[in-house]
Amino acid sequence: MPLLIQAEEKPLNASANRAPTIVAVYADASKEPIPPLGWSFQWNAQGPIGKAANYEPLSYNENARAYGVRDSAGELRADAPRHTLAQDVFALCDKDEVGRCYIASYKLSADSSGDVWINHGNLRTPFTDGTNVQVYVNDELKEQKLLLQNRFAHVFQFKLGPLKKNDVIRLAIVPQEKSKKAGGRLHFIIEDCPRGQQPEAPVSISPALNASTPQFGVNGQIGTAFAIKHQAQCEAVVATRPEIVFIGDSITARWPQEVLEARFGKHRPINLGIGGDWIQNVLWRVQNGTLDKAAPKVVVMLIGTNNLTGKFTPDEIAVDIGGLIQAIQTKTAQSKILLLGILPRGPSIKTEINESIRQTNTKLATLADQKKVFYLDVGDKLTEPDGSISPAVMPDKLHVAGPGYIRWMEAMGPTLDQLLNQHP
Repeated sequence: MPLLIQAEEKPLNASANRAPTIVAVYADASKEPIPPLGWSFQWNAQGPIGKAANYEPLSYNENARAYGVRDSAGELRADAPRHTLAQDVFALCDKDEVGRCYIASYKLSADSSGDVWINHGNLRTPFTDGTNVQVYVNDELKEQKLLLQNRFAHVFQFKLGPLKKNDVIRLAIVPQEKSKKAGGRLHFIIEDCPRGQQPEAPVSISPALNASTPQFGVNGQIGTAFAIKHQAQCEAVVATRPEIVFIGDSITARWPQEVLEARFGKHRPINLGIGGDWIQNVLWRVQNGTLDKAAPKVVVMLIGTNNLTGKFTPDEIAVDIGGLIQAIQTKTAQSKILLLGILPRGPSIKTEINESIRQTNTKLATLADQKKVFYLDVGDKLTEPDGSISPAVMPDKLHVAGPGYIRWMEAMGPTLDQLLNQHP
């Protein structure tokens, strides 16, 4: 397995023979209640975009966990731009059809040693008219791009050229003329790139259909925590030689080890869950992992809820999970696979997302051949008789808690016993 190494970050005024230097990361700044040094978040309260004299700062509201414009009661106004700590940004045209824009500003602390770029820009916009992204240096419009409505993130990069200390880079989210709303989930970084070179192509942090990809961070590199976790898990598989492997996202990652050990300790269960994983991330981990070194008797797989959040359709999820099953079988042909149905989520099974989960699970059930691939849906064991989902089972309406894992094990244990005792 290749060693995953992060590139060393270099100072802003390094020599020309250098890799691009990350100057600032929007995602890091926008999740702080107080803007970090160099950053400010604004809106054009006093007039058109493109004139700094028209801008006023956005203020942070703890209750909303967002930056916005306060009303007389101190709450954030719904008719003004804002951004949440989850990097969702919002702009709009007001009642007078004036575009009120969200503006993320960064003031350079030193001269650039090369050309400044905005890179690894990501914006997934749900709004029908799309969203304009405009980039200014001081009050000069340098670049702009209209990003149309799309369920997947658009990626972008802009070259701003050589800049000086105290120059202000402003990325504005601008509504289309007379559009009611604009925005989406925003990420970008500011890079200093040697003149004459171009930085790497922008990377989407949302996996594409049929892709095999690690989790990427907002800087376009493999996420550090993801890389460390994956490598540690690969080493643990080789050292433990498990007979049962659990693989999936954060719902799998949170399995209490004592519950697994109490029920299946003699089979050396190992947990390969990583929070935030989509199907495409698990596929990459299987292909770049060490399951072939252990040849477990059973691989228990639960994945797909993050793909549903990312607007994948039930058909697309079933196809991608089918590809993941094939990858596991290629890696460890003798292993049986127990494919679990996506778990319900939210306050009750009557919500829209749970209808999508039911449709998806119907398709996942058809992937079982009852020879090497088996399907089990334990979702009904995690809900109450009236269809509600107890906070004791899912405190945040997504992740399972201790009592939920006990119910889950009671429902899954007999099937796992059978698979473990079957002859290959």
